[in-house]
Amino acid sequence: MITGIDYYKKKWHIASDNAIKPGLKAIEQALEELGNPEKGQNFIHIAGTNGKGSTATFIAAILMEHGKTVGNFFSPAIEDVHDQIQIDRQPATAEDFDAAFEQLSKIQTPLTDFELLTAAAFLIFNKNKPDYVIIEAGMGGRFDSTNVITPLISVIPSIALEHTNFLGETIEEIAWHKAGIIKRGKPITIGALPEAAEKVICTIVDEMAAEIIKSNELFEGQLQLKGSHQKVNAKLAFITTKKLLGFQFKEQLAIKGLGVAKIPFRFEELFPDVIFDGAHNEASIDALVQTVKETYPDREIHVVMGLLKDKDHEKILRKLETISDHFTFLDFDNDRALPAKTLFSKNRSKIKTIQNHYDILPVTSKEEVTIVTGSLYLLAILRKQNYSMFELHKPD
Repeated sequence: MITGIDYYKKKWHIASDNAIKPGLKAIEQALEELGNPEKGQNFIHIAGTNGKGSTATFIAAILMEHGKTVGNFFSPAIEDVHDQIQIDRQPATAEDFDAAFEQLSKIQTPLTDFELLTAAAFLIFNKNKPDYVIIEAGMGGRFDSTNVITPLISVIPSIALEHTNFLGETIEEIAWHKAGIIKRGKPITIGALPEAAEKVICTIVDEMAAEIIKSNELFEGQLQLKGSHQKVNAKLAFITTKKLLGFQFKEQLAIKGLGVAKIPFRFEELFPDVIFDGAHNEASIDALVQTVKETYPDREIHVVMGLLKDKDHEKILRKLETISDHFTFLDFDNDRALPAKTLFSKNRSKIKTIQNHYDILPVTSKEEVTIVTGSLYLLAILRKQNYSMFELHKPD
């Protein structure tokens, strides 16, 4: 589900579906019809389980401090489809989308929604000509529709079990998919990966005669994004950009860029003691739990959450139950949403309730910190509603 794309599909009479269909044949044919707008751009390609969005944001911030213009392609949306394609951290305009979809309306190749959006991104970046374009893979890497580019450098921040129905049920299988973004003779930077995953990556690096640069250190400077995992992402971005820019790289500019980088829904305090975090799988929930422990060691925690059906909700609940005994579960408008009653029935906390996203969440305790998490789609819905659910939390 790509929020807002139906408006442009309807306006320009384009038929596509929201199915997930891994493979490059359709997107390659469509781009050829469009004149291959993906050619001739300076790409950074990022794949991985967690940390893609944060690492992309850090890289963009460093490049912009060096005076470069930067395009970003993210998924999923924070609010709607416009913020998935950005130029210098600003969402693509309606005019940009209209120009792209007008061209897309003339091609014959049928595409999925994500393939359509990927093609639109290439058209918008081709039109705006930023110095660098950071592309985040949607799912996997090898057969993801973004994998039609030849990047200057590739990045894999992390690898964990995810999308097992598409990518395989082992770390090795998933790593093979992620490693598909490695291109012949081009460098790749990686974060701290499981040993089995790193072995797969290194094998493919050798096959592709590529260079691998490993980063498992923490960035020591100040960051606005909280959590030790963000220090890992920041260091990876630092090393990646240093390799990318070569002699143009200035350490002080990089440190400044990392220090000002922000991203919505990354442990973001939207109201006093109300934190929104886009953790949505086991690994990102682990990072969230650790950040909560570091940031609020002596506070009671109230978890507000909704999840998609393809997540291991019982394991996620067990992890969140280590920091909270108070849960509120939400139903939200998404075909893939897991019913709140399922989460309620599997939760072991003493205090729990179900509310839909039209309810106003009351303040239950001045001492509690509320963490809203589980799905970026849920967080995007709440943002679009101007966080009306948290009306009683808003300061006077």
